[in-house]
Amino acid sequence: MGINNKRLVNWVLLSSLLLVPLKAYAGKDTWNNIEKSKHFIIYYQDASSDYINRLVREAERCYRNITTYLGFMRFDFWIWDNRCKIFLYPDEETYLGATGVISWSRGHVQIAKKEISTYMWQEMLFDTILPHEMGHIIFREFVGYNKALPLWLDEGVACMQEYESKERLATAKCLVNLKLYTHLDDLSKISDSSVIIPFIFYNESASIVDFLLRRFGRNKFVDFCRSLRDQPDWVQSLRGVYRIKNLDELEKLWVEDQTEN
Repeated sequence: MGINNKRLVNWVLLSSLLLVPLKAYAGKDTWNNIEKSKHFIIYYQDASSDYINRLVREAERCYRNITTYLGFMRFDFWIWDNRCKIFLYPDEETYLGATGVISWSRGHVQIAKKEISTYMWQEMLFDTILPHEMGHIIFREFVGYNKALPLWLDEGVACMQEYESKERLATAKCLVNLKLYTHLDDLSKISDSSVIIPFIFYNESASIVDFLLRRFGRNKFVDFCRSLRDQPDWVQSLRGVYRIKNLDELEKLWVEDQTEN
């Protein structure tokens, strides 16, 4: 299977979003305009009404899609003063200068604050950056911001919200069949600072989360997330909800799924 080099670059860029520090956001008094929707407050400096209306539509669509995908439809997280804030800069130069993030950053999320900072007119915004970062916030708001979980679970949930998530799944399937995947025990030890090959890590993470949702259903995944929230040990939650003894058994089931057909 060929690998799309453009998507590989995008995945590497996206993988950097959570690895860089961010200066304090500009104060609200520096933002010329504010647009509010049911679940979002958008701060922007210079944008047409058409662009802002599109951002509102896409953000609300992402919210609906993510909560539906994860089985969280009954939980309306972001309303009134609890809405997610999007800080939209007019261009890359202004965004980089104001936030102080690394030069190839395309967006940044502060999960506990429910704040996303990004800029206009970039190819990845609506299909990748926005749904990915919202996936992080929604998942963590449910299970707990300070919960110790493996990075693959956080990133798997977020990656599956991207428009081209099917491409991630196809790539992961190829990696498994070529025996180039990372064993789940090793995958679970990887942290932000130790992701050596993002291409393998992010695609495999997405595939495992997708497997849990397909094989066992959304209701079970909601139960799993509740257990993650309430239990100190995430592996114990895996055992209790899915009746999977350990990571080796989960890996075996996942690999069998990927090698079928």
